[in-house]
Amino acid sequence: MRAYLATLTPKARMLLAVPAIVIAYSVVTVLIPALVRVAVPDVVRTVLSLI
Repeated sequence: MRAYLATLTPKARMLLAVPAIVIAYSVVTVLIPALVRVAVPDVVRTVLSLI
């Protein structure tokens, strides 16, 4: 697989990178807030929302 990826043209690499970036962005935008909700207690979120 590594040899195959090393021989790709720049256009092919870009065509593979764009969907990977879109998928990674959507996962991060969903996952980070979910992890914050799990990790930060309700009391802290309430106090921070009052500020």
